[in-house]
Amino acid sequence: MFQHTLQDIKAAAQCNWQAIHAALGMPAHLTDKRKHQPCPACGGKDRYRYTDFQGNGGFICSQCTPQGGSGFDLLMLVFGLNFNESVKEVAAVLGMNNHAPMPHQPRQTATSSPKPTIDRLSELQQRFQAAHAVTRNGAIMAYLAGRGLPEWALPAAAIRETVADYWAQDVRTNQPLHMGRFACMVAAITLPNGELQGLHQTYLQQDGNTWRKLNITHPQTNEPLPAKKMFSRFSGSLKGAAVHMERADDKGRLLIAEGVETTLAARALFGLPTVAALSANGMRGFEIPAGVQEIYICADNDHNRAGFRAAHDLAVRAIKQGLTAHIWQPETAGLDALDEYHRRHSQPQS
Repeated sequence: MFQHTLQDIKAAAQCNWQAIHAALGMPAHLTDKRKHQPCPACGGKDRYRYTDFQGNGGFICSQCTPQGGSGFDLLMLVFGLNFNESVKEVAAVLGMNNHAPMPHQPRQTATSSPKPTIDRLSELQQRFQAAHAVTRNGAIMAYLAGRGLPEWALPAAAIRETVADYWAQDVRTNQPLHMGRFACMVAAITLPNGELQGLHQTYLQQDGNTWRKLNITHPQTNEPLPAKKMFSRFSGSLKGAAVHMERADDKGRLLIAEGVETTLAARALFGLPTVAALSANGMRGFEIPAGVQEIYICADNDHNRAGFRAAHDLAVRAIKQGLTAHIWQPETAGLDALDEYHRRHSQPQS
């Protein structure tokens, strides 16, 4: 009997991926090419986008490692399939059931066991050490002021300032594509013991007398490129890690929020030492430092409730460890701590 090869199935799926994904039960919002979405692997608000570039059913995520994948990868990510299972499902939709499975190394996701082949620790350490302390009149303070954050909300050593290269991927050659050098806010992602696991970088551009997040598009696809990127030591190294802005206070209290700016706003709102978990998934898996007795979890009030669910999971885990846990979120759906800070401080003071 004739057996369809993997190449046969790929060719048949080309430019038909939206219909294939829909037929296999993919949630409709994950195949909407018009808007950014929370990533099905690592959460967030708008870091994921279904691109289907050149009809390959692909997607991008600014925080995952690697930062995207094919239509097969998306099936593996959402439904927990291995590669051969995803090929079999696609073949069935296409009426090509008698295919020959082929070996393939599946894309690692945030739930995969880390199998580091290259440890980038030395490179990341050098990059962070080369950055300098935030200056009062520099790009970062101007950016944070533009976001409405007070200067005192930034812990002295938590974040550094640098100028960094921005790289995308050439879609024709799959080689790195240099987009330029930009001012950058860089934060160390560490475990509670201080061991560096990655870097979180926010690229900035000047806008008159102030600074804002970089607004840049891919020159070949015209897709918007992320202004924020995370660089890990190896796939899986960020599990449990976070941007530890401060240690718990002398009462053992620590506040955990998601994004860097959101965490700074939470610090300004509540006056507690803070940690940025960077995403809902990061909050869910956050490794609570030794010595913490009480955690305050600042949840984004996402429309899909991803932020609250992650906060709840962390709170339950903390309580099981004998800690006291509190969850706070803005009353209005779609808002986070930064929005709440703006709301409170835009009102006349009595």
